[in-house]
Amino acid sequence: MRFNINVNFMSNDWQVSPSESHSFLQDVRTAVLKYRTTSATRFSVPIEVAQSQSQQLERLEKLHCNFALWVGFYNFSNRPIFAACRFQSRKRKGGRRFTDEIEVYTKKIGRHIPLERFLEKMFPTFSDIPVGDEVMFQWWKMNGKTFNWSGLPTELHERIIYFCMHQSQPRALYRRAIKGAPEVTSQFGEWSAMLGVSHQVRAICLRMCFVGSSDLQYGKGLCIDVKGHRAFKDCMRRLGKCFQMLEPGHLASTDETWLLAEMYNHYPRIYPHLSRYATLRHAIRKINLQLSFLDSMHFFKVTTGSFAQYFQRFRLDYNIFGQLPCLNEILIQLPDARGYLADGPRQQGPQMFYGEPFSCPRILHRLIYERAAEVLATYENVNMFGFMDEAEKKSFHKLRSEAREKMKFTAEELEELYKEDGGGVELEKRLIPGVQEEVVEEPEWPMIQDAFWPPKCRCEVRCRKVLYPDTI
Repeated sequence: MRFNINVNFMSNDWQVSPSESHSFLQDVRTAVLKYRTTSATRFSVPIEVAQSQSQQLERLEKLHCNFALWVGFYNFSNRPIFAACRFQSRKRKGGRRFTDEIEVYTKKIGRHIPLERFLEKMFPTFSDIPVGDEVMFQWWKMNGKTFNWSGLPTELHERIIYFCMHQSQPRALYRRAIKGAPEVTSQFGEWSAMLGVSHQVRAICLRMCFVGSSDLQYGKGLCIDVKGHRAFKDCMRRLGKCFQMLEPGHLASTDETWLLAEMYNHYPRIYPHLSRYATLRHAIRKINLQLSFLDSMHFFKVTTGSFAQYFQRFRLDYNIFGQLPCLNEILIQLPDARGYLADGPRQQGPQMFYGEPFSCPRILHRLIYERAAEVLATYENVNMFGFMDEAEKKSFHKLRSEAREKMKFTAEELEELYKEDGGGVELEKRLIPGVQEEVVEEPEWPMIQDAFWPPKCRCEVRCRKVLYPDTI
């Protein structure tokens, strides 16, 4: 690894002191610095210049057609290379005129050549070896004031951001409260500040984050992998509070725009033309969800055996998937049948486990996947895992196929219907701030004690023997 070390040698036998050097030396030094700042690899090779004492020259001697300054080029590892430097002159009407370009003459080459070519030959660089971070920082600092980021092509912007995201490592988990949306910012690591550079950079960053790429560590886009109802609810809340803000004016700031944002937040498929108010939650592509037995019953709204009387408003359910317009894959992990099968002391539900050896996770799994096959029929790519055996898995896929065949409209037909209807539901021309939306009260289910709960294992082969064949 190379480091950019600027070494200023003290005057020695061959150098003229800076106070006595000719003013043309400063022009040579400026040209050398300009050459070095053209790339990071060139900048990594320090080059110093000094006037040689072998030439007797007055400090303020004027430039003329035969003027040449004997200069030594050196760095901390090489002996000085002496060459005669002068301004390049060209024929013009009325004689020769000096240009701003500097040319160099050495005995080794035998003729005058441009300074840049001389430096390339005498101070070679190795482009295949990456420069160090310190060199890159100094070079960037030297060029930062004139670097035209906005003038670069969009494709180059994307490649630069690809590099930043590809180098980022996921942040470690902390016990302190989570702020912001780590599901998104963790993909950038130390480069998360790019989201606040400009609308253009933010749009490119979020598009890569949402869609994903094989070049990135997170290649499948914005995927949510959570375990437990509380973690899932917190994740949806965090992502739902952060607007994407891809363009100016995409942030709700008035009562009217907040009402529009709320309408899109809950009904993005009905009001797609309000997508400027989209949040990070609306960009989720894939969800991998694992819940407990009780939470799964609530999530899919199982009604078997009067379970509906335990429903609670604060819980998220499967309807949250309808608020994710970009969702293209749902993975459901069934509750672990080999886990701790016991009821909680104050759980919001009936007793679910009969007690060993008669607890029946198979029946509970069936209640969950039968309901899931029904309510998730409108989604194209749905998979379930964690079945007790292959027969249960085949049963789920059969139920799902039957449910999809019963659908009145497919996703393509609904999209076509939306276009024919002129863009969905028409908004009112005037919105009155402060008007509360109508609250529809859910029916109150009477507390019924039935004989279904807890289900007792009456399987042909008991669940315990299937799960633990070596213990019985």
